[in-house]
Amino acid sequence: MSDLKESLLSTLQSFNKAMRKNRQSSDLIFHEFLILRNILRLEKEENKRVHPSYLSDRLNLSRSYITAVLNSLEEKKMLIRKMDTEDRRRISIEITKKGRDVFDDLIKNELQVIDKLIHNLSVEKTLILVDLLKQATSILNEEENL
Repeated sequence: MSDLKESLLSTLQSFNKAMRKNRQSSDLIFHEFLILRNILRLEKEENKRVHPSYLSDRLNLSRSYITAVLNSLEEKKMLIRKMDTEDRRRISIEITKKGRDVFDDLIKNELQVIDKLIHNLSVEKTLILVDLLKQATSILNEEENL
C-alpha cells in the first residue's frame, strides 16, 4: 500500500509540475495567473466588481497574500484598484486590457496543452481521466465539508 501512495503522490506532483511548466509566462507567475483567472471568473459569474476581501474569502487565502499578489499585478499594469462607487470605503479590482490580453494568451496556451492531451490519450481515455479527476475532487471536497 505504501508503494501505491508514493506512486500516486509522485504522479500527481509530476502532472502538476508539467501543467505549471506549460502555463509559464514571462509576464505572470503561477499564483498571479490563478488570482487573475479567479477575478475574471467571479466578475463573470456574479456580474459585479470584485473586492480583495471577497476574493480572499472565496479562495480561502489570507488577505495579506491576496494583497501581495494584487500589488504585483498592479505593478505589472494588469489590474487597477478603484474606489467602489457604491461604498467609498471599499476598493474594487478591475483587470486592465493588458491583463486580459496576457490572460487570453495563457488560456490559448492552456487549450493547446489540453488538445495535446486529448490527441495523445484518445477521447475515451480523456473521458475516463476527467471522470477520475472529478471523483477525486469530490472525495477531497467531502473531507473539507466534514
